[in-house]
Amino acid sequence: MTATLDPTLVAPTTLDDPFPRFPPVNTPSPAPSMRRPRHLGWLLVALVAGGAVLRLWGLGASRFSYDEAFTAMAGRLPVGDLFGFLTRHDSHPPLDYLLHLPLARAGTSEFWFRLPSALLSISALALLAWWLRSRGRVAIFATALMAISTFQIVHGRQARMYAELELIGVALAVLVTTWLRRPRARHAVALGLLVFIGLLTHVSMFLLAAGLLVVPGRRTDRAAWQWRAAIAAGGLGWAALWGTHFLIQAQGGHSAWIPSTTPATLVTAVSRLLTFEPTLAVPAVLATVAGSVVLARRDRQLGRVWVCCFAIPVALAAIAGLSNPVVLDRAFTLMAWAPVVAVAFFLDAASRRNRVLGTLAFVALAAFVLPSSLNAIATRTGPDTPLRVLAQRVRRGDIVAVRPASKAPELQWSLGVQTHSSTHAVRVPDVPNGSGVPGAFGIRMGTGPATGRVWLLDWKASRAPIIAGAEQCRRSWGWGHVRIRCLETDVAPRGPMGPT
Repeated sequence: MTATLDPTLVAPTTLDDPFPRFPPVNTPSPAPSMRRPRHLGWLLVALVAGGAVLRLWGLGASRFSYDEAFTAMAGRLPVGDLFGFLTRHDSHPPLDYLLHLPLARAGTSEFWFRLPSALLSISALALLAWWLRSRGRVAIFATALMAISTFQIVHGRQARMYAELELIGVALAVLVTTWLRRPRARHAVALGLLVFIGLLTHVSMFLLAAGLLVVPGRRTDRAAWQWRAAIAAGGLGWAALWGTHFLIQAQGGHSAWIPSTTPATLVTAVSRLLTFEPTLAVPAVLATVAGSVVLARRDRQLGRVWVCCFAIPVALAAIAGLSNPVVLDRAFTLMAWAPVVAVAFFLDAASRRNRVLGTLAFVALAAFVLPSSLNAIATRTGPDTPLRVLAQRVRRGDIVAVRPASKAPELQWSLGVQTHSSTHAVRVPDVPNGSGVPGAFGIRMGTGPATGRVWLLDWKASRAPIIAGAEQCRRSWGWGHVRIRCLETDVAPRGPMGPT
């Protein structure tokens, strides 16, 4: 007797949908940890709102850091010169600079210049909460940890590319989860676009792209090949637009300061995704590993997402970092959501065993993380105090110089662009009638008669005065190793240079 299958029990399939969909069976009730607490949605909204406040509070209170000033001044270059400038002087792709270009041209305040980054970081937090909303306490723990994460807040408030990476990383994790459940052609299109955007934002996308290639495993169906082709298409698009520039950047040594991979540097880089407290580095990594085990056992699909979007990229970075400058916390921004989710599963597992113990563990973790985040918000950037002092002292016709000359972008933006004064860049020589080799970079304030005063912002106070024979016209101002000197001289600055 031949058994027949009742056709009413199986939904029809198509060539585009090779996986039969069986009717639901009597499944057990979800584990207590996975049930939705009452008012979960409102609680997640409140946590996202709290994270938004932390990212927006005092956003424009501090002058730009060096990296932010570099972004701002690069954005004031002619578009035709921008790519060549970045190729020679930077290690990053151009997309973030192009996104900030309109604001740089407009000379907006620090608040408005940083606002797009803050909004992107908030969007990443909201997307994480939406993605995990069906996971009960895990969603609460993960959203809360990401909302107060020092790493997410610090880099989500900077006018740099890291806020974009936060959002792209979470978006790719959501996309991988959705594709694994039920692949569609539109998922491949979205994947190719995100890979392309990611590669034009930061080179760390190469690490994540390698992990994404592992997502289909050994599958050979149409959806799997579409997935792989989408990653390749994103890479080819990047190569066509930026590949030759990247090859030149790679030889420039711009990231030579990043240390090689060692157990200590790897632990530090990963732990900083959770906490900036050095004494908690090892516990943070151990909690991440333990949480990943809990996650993989409870949800194999999400475990696959975690491995492909975090474990594999970090492992590849550690290997590459043995010979290249790779291992740094910011290089893992695309994957920064993963330790947060792993620790959330770890805390949830503790809560399942003992609700009081789990709650106390979360409160203890928050008690270590939140003060660090609040301190990061309150801490001014390094150039802030000296630049404010200079702004109060300089007058029209003065020259303001900074040493070393590499610190010029901070001076150009804060005292040139932001004061709305007519300025042009000059080089200030080390000695009268010298060879013309610049000892500092300066800007001349305004168009009035020259006063003969040179204000020197010297970041290495142990050095000798910049102009031999110059007389001090005002008492020096000191702040740690920084000095501001007022020098009276009749030595003419050497030639205009560069845009302001």
